[in-house]
Amino acid sequence: MEITSQSRWRLRLQNGLFVMLFVVVIGLLAWLSTAYRFQADWTAGNRNTLSQDSQQLLATIAEPISITAFVPEDATLRARIEETLGKYQRFKPDLNLSFSNPDLEPERAQAAGVTSTGQLAVRVGERTETVDDMSEQTLAEALQRLARDGPRWVVFLEGHDERDPEAEINPGFSRLNDNLTRGGLQVRTLNLIRNPHIPDNTTLLVIASPRKALLPGEVAKLRDYVRGGGNLLWLRDPDEPAGTQPLTHELGIEFIDGVLVDANPELREMLGIQHPAVVPVVDYGTHPVTEGLTAQTLFPFATALAAGTGTDWSAAPILTTLARTWSETGSLTGKEISFSSQDGDRAGPLTLALGLTRELGGLEQRVALVGDSDFLANGYIGNGENLALASNLFNWLAHDDELIAINPKGAPDTVLTLGNTQIFAVAFFFLTVLPVALMSVGLVIWLRRRRR
Repeated sequence: MEITSQSRWRLRLQNGLFVMLFVVVIGLLAWLSTAYRFQADWTAGNRNTLSQDSQQLLATIAEPISITAFVPEDATLRARIEETLGKYQRFKPDLNLSFSNPDLEPERAQAAGVTSTGQLAVRVGERTETVDDMSEQTLAEALQRLARDGPRWVVFLEGHDERDPEAEINPGFSRLNDNLTRGGLQVRTLNLIRNPHIPDNTTLLVIASPRKALLPGEVAKLRDYVRGGGNLLWLRDPDEPAGTQPLTHELGIEFIDGVLVDANPELREMLGIQHPAVVPVVDYGTHPVTEGLTAQTLFPFATALAAGTGTDWSAAPILTTLARTWSETGSLTGKEISFSSQDGDRAGPLTLALGLTRELGGLEQRVALVGDSDFLANGYIGNGENLALASNLFNWLAHDDELIAINPKGAPDTVLTLGNTQIFAVAFFFLTVLPVALMSVGLVIWLRRRRR
């Protein structure tokens, strides 16, 4: 092809237009990168994105959130804090982050309650709290406490060998107590013999499986508390002493005789359950308490209950057993456990937990009854989703439906579990096979070079 002056001019024009369009496209991309922001989390389990629970918690807080990081003049550290809290600002645009050097502004740090460098002061409305780290669990718990519009007093009845919220042994409730406290609930105990008055500011009264019978006067106090609109959580085990009939009559409920059992050996083997009286719940209904639960919850030596009719309570099951579960009225030792209607056994599915509500004085009164207390004990609360169920249960009874249990999100690929055979194989390879192979290769190379 012959290149003329006209074709040469056209080529120059074409090249010039290409360069011009290229510059325009690059400039447009640069502008888009500043005007719009896009992020994608490709990690396993979306570890670099806030969990759905945390996103929902941020959505429930209408007030702006202010976080002040009390750290020294360290650009790298401050950039890391900005990156971490930026995940929150994606879902809460009115979350404001500021920095303060506690060495240069000691008065400001003291006013915020900061006692050491690196702490964060989290402020919601007029309420402020300091936290020691930026983990999602820590920040979520702080925001839960700050999101409550006032103190929530949870009062445990004591004096009858009930579950002790301070006890750290397996039957105790210390782990539950710690979880409630981190969530902003104030836990106290009450002995009606020592103080025969239930405080007026009680948000929730808890009867945690008394082993000794309550006095008639104490039962009357509890009945009057319910009649006055108080919220109640009643945890009842199968062997609880009698004497609470006035309270069950007031609530319109019935506890069914016997212990719940599930004698399915395949299910017990799969869940690692040793005793048939440890009953799993795997199917959840639509009650707010079980919203978001996906894994099983376990209930050792529980009893079933049923709601009556002809009361002003609206009853809804919270937990229901599997269809093959039944209420065993006979002995659980010394024989093969099997269902027998002639002996008074009641076939499942049975209600294990029940929620009662009614309108009283323009407010909704809430009562929850659970046929077990072991599931909240230190020895069992870590199984399955027992802890999440406990958090949801107490928040629902405290009328804090929006404050759900925050489950910290861990990296699913950071733990390698090896059996004894695998450990031996790895050790044998690296300690024996690999060194011998390297020495053999070295010996062969040395012999070949020597022959040359």
